[in-house]
Amino acid sequence: MSKKVKDNPDGIDFLKNESARQRWELFHRAIAHAKESNNSDLDDADIVSTDAEYAGPLLTIVK
Repeated sequence: MSKKVKDNPDGIDFLKNESARQRWELFHRAIAHAKESNNSDLDDADIVSTDAEYAGPLLTIVK
């Protein structure tokens, strides 16, 4: 006669699932923040590039 016993009680499984859910949520928030920051930096670069004060060449090739 064998008894099937769960190694982990339901509480530990819940904590593991909740921990995994929180990690994924933080990961997705970090990705969203990085995208927003990147878009903001690109917008700032566009503003600077249209400014007359910074109208010089961005790249110089020397032979």
